[in-house]
Amino acid sequence: MPLDPTTLLLGGAALISCAALTASFVRWPVWGIGLYVAVQLWQTQQNVRQSLPGAGLNVLPTDVLTVCLLVAALIMLRGRVRGATALLLALLVLTGYALIRGFGIFGVQAAGNEARTNFIQLICAALFVAVLSGGRNLVRAVTLIWVLAACALSCLALLGWLNVGIGSNSDQIMVDGVLTNARPVSAAQTLVIGQAAMMLLCGRGSARGRALAWLLLAVVVLAQHRTIWLAVGIMITGWLVSRHRQTGSRAAALVVLGSLGMLSVLAVSWGAADRVTSKLTASSEDDRTLVWRMEGWHALLPRLKEVPDWLLGLPFGSGYDRMINGTFVAVSPHNYYLEVLLRLGLLGVAVLLLVYATAWRAAGADSEHKLMLRLLICSQLVYMTTYSLTPEQAVILGLLAACAQQRGACRPPTLKESPCPTKPHSSPASPARTARI
Repeated sequence: MPLDPTTLLLGGAALISCAALTASFVRWPVWGIGLYVAVQLWQTQQNVRQSLPGAGLNVLPTDVLTVCLLVAALIMLRGRVRGATALLLALLVLTGYALIRGFGIFGVQAAGNEARTNFIQLICAALFVAVLSGGRNLVRAVTLIWVLAACALSCLALLGWLNVGIGSNSDQIMVDGVLTNARPVSAAQTLVIGQAAMMLLCGRGSARGRALAWLLLAVVVLAQHRTIWLAVGIMITGWLVSRHRQTGSRAAALVVLGSLGMLSVLAVSWGAADRVTSKLTASSEDDRTLVWRMEGWHALLPRLKEVPDWLLGLPFGSGYDRMINGTFVAVSPHNYYLEVLLRLGLLGVAVLLLVYATAWRAAGADSEHKLMLRLLICSQLVYMTTYSLTPEQAVILGLLAACAQQRGACRPPTLKESPCPTKPHSSPASPARTARI
């Protein structure tokens, strides 16, 4: 690419803009989190694929934000490398090693395009959130961002259903001459809606917040993603079990569930919900997608042949080409555990699970957010069985790591740390009494 004055001017403007963006992320971290989530969800909804002319790479808006987030995270790190943050850095190092190997074998384009979304963007964004001071303020900020995102996605889902109706997971519609799944929101977007609902239920919000949570859960049901049904079902079960001593909360939940059940029975009896219930039944009973994925998993595992492959994985750019029922398939494995195994090896899978184990253990010391954090952990662990962890979920992963960093701050204060209002016992040898004399 020739370095003409216009190119130099644009490059200088881009560097200045990135520097200003990075500085704003350091100064206002919540702004960085909100901007990243908004751009990522918009990019996914619009299917943005903007090419950088002459570079041979697809540069996305989130790529620029990822670089800024990583630089801001390194600036704010300040030697606080321990626990879950150290594990995230280890994942980043393993990713860099596999990426460098991929550069030498498959080239920058193939290796970079395969690694950037589910690895580079994910880990860098999670690291940015992880270096922040975990606690009530960070949890509130992430909860607000998640609820706003869930409301926006629910509106998109409603518009989609008004245009094409409610379709099952096997229904296809024609969009610009291409057959597309009839569901208006993806599984990743539906997971955001379900997580936001559980955040509202686990918080100490008002009755309106609880009502909004149940509306969001209704959207999750109608979105018809079975993995999300399972993840949200586990979260709701955990929430109900945790409320076994709070009879009022349990009674309110049972009243809401009973009311929804009665409305469903009446709708079916009136014939108003025949199409919806038939679609839900078709989605729940269709097992073709799961069988297809499992056959793909079995086809990918034999690619790990040598001991180094099992320990450190194959370099990025190796692809996921496989044959399923006589059909050539090149998409991701639809299982993040397997994807990490193929690229980062058993070492990468162990480090990833240690992040969640550390966060789970640390959540036990946080009496205020213990339930919510552990339910979020369960949602991601279930989601990763049939999907790759998407970049917006990096915010939740980083939140778990940040709260794990604050485990020591969540312990009960000791006698010396407690600001006891009573007069302390003084002895003749007390320094205070000696100074008074």
